[in-house]
Amino acid sequence: MHDSIGNLCLKVFSTLLAGAAIAAAQTYGYVANELGNNVAVVNLTTNTVTKTISFSAAGVTGLAEMPDGAYVYVTEQNKNSVAILSTSSNSVTDTIAVGHAPVQVVFTPNGEWAYVVNSGSNNVSVINTSTKAVVATIPVGSKPTGIAVNPTGTEVLVTNMGTSNISVISTSTNKVTATWTALSGPSGIAVYGNDVYVANAYANSLTVYNLTTGVIQSTITGFSFPNAVAVMPNGSGLYVTNGNSSSVWALKVSTLAIEAKIPAGLLPTAVAISSNSSTAYVTNGYGYSLTIINTATNTVKDTLPEIGVYPVSMAL
Repeated sequence: MHDSIGNLCLKVFSTLLAGAAIAAAQTYGYVANELGNNVAVVNLTTNTVTKTISFSAAGVTGLAEMPDGAYVYVTEQNKNSVAILSTSSNSVTDTIAVGHAPVQVVFTPNGEWAYVVNSGSNNVSVINTSTKAVVATIPVGSKPTGIAVNPTGTEVLVTNMGTSNISVISTSTNKVTATWTALSGPSGIAVYGNDVYVANAYANSLTVYNLTTGVIQSTITGFSFPNAVAVMPNGSGLYVTNGNSSSVWALKVSTLAIEAKIPAGLLPTAVAISSNSSTAYVTNGYGYSLTIINTATNTVKDTLPEIGVYPVSMAL
């Protein structure tokens, strides 16, 4: 990939969102198109866009679906807010003010709390999903970008690209209880079992942490501006997007061996995996497209062109 693409990638760190949306099986997925200021609704059976929901000048970046599937929370980076999208009507029902430049959101497994990464104000907003009110604001490192929650919902982990570290937040106290040292430019993050996977964009590597100790257990190198990582729900494999090589690498979880290097569109930004682990969906920022991967064969089975202008994340 040309150097100019890499330079542009550095400027848009806030849109390189971690992660994988893994939720209950459903018919539709939601794709945030940052520069298009809209969310595309994708029929996962037919692989077609059934509706486009506009967010005027919002700069939508991150989005996540509540565990019960009733709502999708959408971060509006340019408006310093989170919009609540009803999945039954595909319309916005509420808007919540948060910190500056929110870029990502994640729910605790019980759906009671939403944690929002505010990249511009270097903090995390905690939303009570019942009252739709911000109940806490937690300072973290510089330029926070990615976020993930542990399987039990007791901890939330945030990658800080500016300070190259990871903030560990207790959900019982809403305070940072530990800060882990990371390689340069930690961006995408995913948790499976007692392992934490972090894509280090500037270091061109993937690190695996022990969730309990925060110690790095493994480092895999050779990536090209890796910006997002997702683990298959069945725990057999994981996928890492390479922003500068228009590809997605499939790795075996048990050995961390690279099993396949799969072509994607220009500047892949995020990956989401279906709840049955059969399909991986990759948003391609400059490709304006969605790459759909068969995880059994690690081959591209479909591509949705023109899904939107600069798609950066997807919720399932």
